Amino acid sequence: MCPVAVWLILFATLGRAAVLQPDNIFSVGAGINEYRKLLVDAKSASLYVGARDHIFRLWIYNINDTSSESLYTVRELKADPEEAAECERSGNTVSECASWLRLLFVQSDGSLLACTSQAMRPHIAKLDALTMRDRETPQSVIGVCSPHHHINTTAVFVEFGNPDGLPTIYSGIRTGLSLENHLIYRPPLVFNNKEVHSSMRTIYTDSKWLNEPQFVGSFAVDQYVYFFFREIAVEFENCGRAVYSRVARICKNDLGGKNVLRQVFTSYVKARLNCSISSQFPFYFDHIQSVYKVDSESDTFFYASFSTAESPFIASAVCHFSLNNINRLFDNGLFSEQPSVTSAWIQTPPEQVPNSRPGQCVSDSRQTSDADLHFAKSHLLMADSVPGGEPIIYQRDVQFSNILVDKIDNKHVVFVYVPSRAEVLKIVHWRESGSSVKSVHLVTLKLPYPEKVFDLAILGNEYLFVSDENRVSQYRVSQCEMHVDCRRCAFDPYCSWNIARGMCFTKEAIHSTAVGWVSDANSADRCSSQAKASTVKIYPGDAAHFRCESDAISWTFDKHPVSTPSERLIPTVSGGLIVMNASVADSGTYRCQGADGSVIVEYRLTVDGENCAQPRTLDQFRSVQRDWCRKYDNYKESLSKWQAWHERNSHCPRVPEQFKGGKLSNNIVI
Repeated sequence: MCPVAVWLILFATLGRAAVLQPDNIFSVGAGINEYRKLLVDAKSASLYVGARDHIFRLWIYNINDTSSESLYTVRELKADPEEAAECERSGNTVSECASWLRLLFVQSDGSLLACTSQAMRPHIAKLDALTMRDRETPQSVIGVCSPHHHINTTAVFVEFGNPDGLPTIYSGIRTGLSLENHLIYRPPLVFNNKEVHSSMRTIYTDSKWLNEPQFVGSFAVDQYVYFFFREIAVEFENCGRAVYSRVARICKNDLGGKNVLRQVFTSYVKARLNCSISSQFPFYFDHIQSVYKVDSESDTFFYASFSTAESPFIASAVCHFSLNNINRLFDNGLFSEQPSVTSAWIQTPPEQVPNSRPGQCVSDSRQTSDADLHFAKSHLLMADSVPGGEPIIYQRDVQFSNILVDKIDNKHVVFVYVPSRAEVLKIVHWRESGSSVKSVHLVTLKLPYPEKVFDLAILGNEYLFVSDENRVSQYRVSQCEMHVDCRRCAFDPYCSWNIARGMCFTKEAIHSTAVGWVSDANSADRCSSQAKASTVKIYPGDAAHFRCESDAISWTFDKHPVSTPSERLIPTVSGGLIVMNASVADSGTYRCQGADGSVIVEYRLTVDGENCAQPRTLDQFRSVQRDWCRKYDNYKESLSKWQAWHERNSHCPRVPEQFKGGKLSNNIVI
C-alpha cells in the first residue's frame, strides 16, 4: 500500500538579514570571470581559485594581496585551439569549449591535481602546489571529471588504502555520448606507467544500483569511500515516482569478482538518508543538496542540506548524520529485496544472508564465491534508513544550497547558503551532556553582490570565501558586531559580550576569565541581568519600532505580557514590536524575552505629552511652524554672536599647559 499524506506546515520565519561587507576582494577582470571553484589549503595558507582558462593561488589571509610570488601565483590552462574549434563545430558554445577547472586536490607531497574540461575533453594535470608548474605531462582522462558544469558530479582523491597502496580518484559521474550512463568509477591503477589493476565501477545498466543519481559529495574515511546523492527510488516505483537521498559505501581495496561482478565493485551498498520532521506522519526532506564532513574525537558527522521536491510548496532543512550509525547499518542491518519485477520490496530474511556479507571488506574480493557475489549483486539496498534526527533548522519557500561547517571547541557552526535570497544562515549546533542536542540560529547574513554564487569555502575560525561571476569575496566568520543582544553573542563560539559597553566583540582567550565578559553559552544566563537597555523618546501620535531578532520570544510591557497583534501593537516578522499612534499611557519598559523567560533586550519608552503634542489641524500646524521659525531665528542670532566673538578672540594665545585644569604649576588653586 502506498503511503499518502496531505501536509500543511507552518515554518518559522527567520529574522532580518544583516548585510555583509567583504574584508577583501579578488578580481582580475580583463575577460577572466566566473570564479567557479574554490579550494582551501590551510597548511600552505593558500586559497586556490578556478576560473575560465586559469587557476589562481591566493594568500588565504588576504586574497587581495598579489604583491609577491610567495603570496600569489596564476597558471593559464587554455584548451588547444584546434580542439576548441572542433568543440564549437560540434554545436557547443565558446564558453563550454573553454578550459574550466572541475576538480582540484592537494596531495601530501605538495602536488596539485587539477582536472579541467579542456574543450569538452577533460585532462588531468599534476602541478606544483606553490609554483603551479607542471610536475607531469597533462593526460586525457575519462570518467574522472565531467566536461559539463551543469551536471551534478563528485570526486574524492584517495591517497592511501587502495590496492597496492596506489593513489587514485573515486568519482560519481555520468558518461556516454548522451550522458546516459550513471556510475561510481575508479580509473585503472597505474605504477611506473604500467596498469597494475583495471578500472572499477558500478553497474550502470541496472537501476537497482543507481537510478538517475544526482551526486553531491564523496569522502574517504578509514577503509571506505562514501558517496552522497539523490536518485529515483526503485523501492517506491510501484507507488509512483519519488526521489530519495542516499549514502553509499564501497571498500577502497575492492578488486571486483573473478567471474561475477568482474571489474565491478563487490562491496557496494546503499541506504536512505532520513531527514524529516517527526510526527505520526513524518514530513520528509528527500532531496539532498550539499554535504560537509566534520571529524570529532569519537565520531564523524556529515551535515547536509535538503529540500522537498520542486513544487509550489518547497521547503528546506539541515540534518546531520553520524558515521557510526551509517557503518552500524551497513555492517549489521537488514537488506531489502524485490522477489520479482512486479512485486513490492521486502526485507531479506537474516538467515538468507551469506557469511560473506555484502558491503564487507575482504583481503581479495576475487576470491569471493560466485554465489555470494550473485547475492551481493541483487542485495544492495538496506531495509532501514540512516536517522538524521530532528532538523537543525527548516524553512519554507526557499531551497538551501551549499553547506559549510566550522568546528569550534565542542560546537559546530553551520553556514547554509540560500540562493534565492543571496543569504547565508549562521547556526550553532552542539551536544550537551548526555544525548541532548541543541541548536541556535545566530544570524542571517546578506551577501552584498547580486551575481550568481558558484562556490563557497571556509578557513576554520577565520574566513568565509564566496565566489561569483565577477569576484571572490572574503568575509570574517565571526561578524560579532551584528549581534545586538547578549544571549546571541554568548551562544556564538566566535564572540564575547562586554557587559560595560553593552556590545559584542570577537572572542579572545582572556575573555573566559576576565571580569565583565560573557563569553560562552554556559554563562549565557548572566545575560538576563545584562540585557541591553535603550532609551526611546517620542511624542504623542508617533510610532516606535523595537527590534528583537530571536527564534522564540515574547514581549512584556511593565512586566505584563503584551497581547499582539492589536490596532496599535504590531509584531514584526523578525521578532520585533511596533507601537503605533503612541500616547502618554504607552510610556514604560518593554522587554523582549526568550522562551526560557530571559530578557534579550529592553526598551524604556517615554511619550512626552507635556512639551509637545502632535498637531491635528491646519491652524495647529501653522502655529507649530511659526514657533519653530522663531526658534530658528534665535538660533541664527546666537550663532552670529558666537562667530563675531570667535573672530575677535581667535588671535589670543592658547592657554599654557601649566594653567590647564584650573591650577598653577605650584599647585595653588586659581
